Amino acid sequence: MKNMKIKTLLFATALVSLSSCLKEGRMNTDPGAANAVIEIANTGDNVTSSGIAGFYTDLGSVASGSSKNFNVNVRYAGAGGAPSDVTVTLAVDAATLDTYNADNGTNKVVPPVSVFSFPTSVKIPKGQSLVTVQCKITVSPDFDFNKAYGIPIKISQVSSGIISGNYGAVVYSYGVRNIFDGHYTVAGTMVDKANPGITGRYPMDVGLVTSGATQVQLYDNAIGGVYHSILSGTSTSYYGAFGVVFNLDATNKVVSVVNAYGQPASNGRYAQIDPTGVNTWDPATKTLKVKYFMFQPSVIAVGPRVTFDETYTYEGIR
Repeated sequence: MKNMKIKTLLFATALVSLSSCLKEGRMNTDPGAANAVIEIANTGDNVTSSGIAGFYTDLGSVASGSSKNFNVNVRYAGAGGAPSDVTVTLAVDAATLDTYNADNGTNKVVPPVSVFSFPTSVKIPKGQSLVTVQCKITVSPDFDFNKAYGIPIKISQVSSGIISGNYGAVVYSYGVRNIFDGHYTVAGTMVDKANPGITGRYPMDVGLVTSGATQVQLYDNAIGGVYHSILSGTSTSYYGAFGVVFNLDATNKVVSVVNAYGQPASNGRYAQIDPTGVNTWDPATKTLKVKYFMFQPSVIAVGPRVTFDETYTYEGIR
């Protein structure tokens, strides 16, 4: 009986001791503090494979010199909103982009300063959880359509709360197309002086793909690349190492046509605009009318080998 009393007393003492420890733990931990996290919330499509979060926004068509915005969401993750105003400092962080590229096997670069801007100071008002600011993208002369841009935005400082370990830094990427970009149907005529058995394959289903602020490449959907499909007899074919590139100006005039594979390419083929054509893109109807040549001096010594007279009718976003 004596042993039983001792064991009971020891067990009771242990319970009291454990209870005291638990109470002390709750008293020393602010229930709200664990959730008082400041983070950059999801904006756009999540395109991350691993590591640092990455979001993508398609900005659509943007004319040279014009701008479009995408949202940057900054969030207080605590229950009931921020207990007081929280000032959040945002900054561009190149190390974040380096890590993102390494984790995802990408090659993104920070765009020139003339291309993007966003507020570096954001205030989450008391009682609120989410504030949205905008990052402005401008198709400036420094904008390079051939580069994959990524904007690494990092929360560098907060006036209160804790910076999120997972979403304290993210990478934003975006798609920008020039105003000529789109899905088109092509009607027209072509004549190959070297081979009358090669004729035009019309109507053609193509994309005009942005390759500069006022430049597009002809992507032939029948071939699956930057080529120009033709009919060789009754069979679909194309001219090797010949891809059509249109350069336009601020008045929507086609100022030149060149070969994507070189002027000339390794096989001597090059392109040139025919100045007798309309050679204009109509912004009201999004219709392109253009005449141009393909030269190949090794086959036709004097003058163009092939003449093209084409009308591109816009069908929609490609």
